[in-house]
Formats: sequence, structure tokens, C-alpha cells
Amino acid sequence: MNFAKKFLNLLFPQRCLGCKKEDEILCFSCLNKISYPKASKIKDIFIAGDYHDPALRKAIWLFKYKGSTQLKKPLGEIIKKRIWEKFDAQTRNWPIIPIPLSAQKSRKRGFNQTELVAREISSNILTNALAKKAQSKSQVEVKDRKERLKNAQGSFRIKDRLSIRGRNIILLDDVYTTGATIREARKVLKKAGAKKVIGIVLAAG
Repeated sequence: MNFAKKFLNLLFPQRCLGCKKEDEILCFSCLNKISYPKASKIKDIFIAGDYHDPALRKAIWLFKYKGSTQLKKPLGEIIKKRIWEKFDAQTRNWPIIPIPLSAQKSRKRGFNQTELVAREISSNILTNALAKKAQSKSQVEVKDRKERLKNAQGSFRIKDRLSIRGRNIILLDDVYTTGATIREARKVLKKAGAKKVIGIVLAAG
């Protein structure tokens, strides 16, 4: 940690998003208290937490939009404990494809939050197989379910068919609302020759 960051931490100590404990961004106790989703699995998509949980929702927002990349570890831990560790050894060997960002959004944000979380879970990550096309609207801006489904259509393309052909794949995304994004990505991967594609999402709601 550099001097400037240490100085800022002295003036404005980091506090847990749940209990406000100092020097923790999301402590172990609050991590375990995060609400479970109403459904832990929807059509081969496994869900770790409830997006309406205040601590989880704030953590995802700070991570994505405020660059709080240190949240990758506790958010990855939620997925590991609630989903990943329950998979058999064979499934844990499947490569993970984090849902990619468009080139424009990637440049603006400077990182893909889903990829950072994926690397907390496994070392078997594929980032060159799937690409996100630029959309006229971000899914966050589209509230109507039918419009979200329509907006997601055609939003992905395959970059490397050989890396996925005949393989079982895990797709990882941060938030599941209608499922339009992860289902569209799964459809594109299957069409390109992936054998089986399941999904993991951090939160649904």
C-alpha cells in the first residue's frame, strides 16, 4: 500500500458495508449473513445471493461503478461457499467464461468485474472465447422484461471457436434480472459447438 493510500485510510478508515467495522470492506460475519436468493437455481443457472440484500447490492454497485476492486475477494467467497464448493471435482475443472464487457465499456471502467471475481474462484478462465458487441442501450437502462430480452439479442459473438468446441463451459455473471444476458451468451456458445453450458451469478433480484 502506498503512502497516499495509507494516509487516506488514517483519515477515512475503511468500514464494513454491513456492520461498519473498521479495516474491513465486507467482514466474514456480514458475508455469512447475506440473504440467500428466493431460488438458488433457475434452468441450469446457479445463484449465490439476493440482490435486494442491502450489503450485497451496495458491494456490487461499489465494485462496478466506483472501482472498489478489493471487493472481488469477498464477492468471490460468496460464490465459492454457496455454489462452487458444492460442485463435484469434474465440474470444477470446467473452464469459466466471465460475461465480457463491450470494448467501449471495458475502456471506460478499466476492468471487467466479473472476470476479477472469476479469478477468485478458479484459475481456469477463458477470456478470449466470447466478445460483447456494443449495444444501443445498456441492460441496466432497460426496465421492461420483453425489451431486455430483445436488447440482449445478438449482443455476443464468438472469438475463438476451437477453445469451446466440444467442451463443457461455466458462464459467470454478476447480476441476474431477467436472465436475458446469460441466456443469450449461452445460446451463442452452444451454437458455436459448446457441449454443455451452465451459469453462475452472484445475485438475482
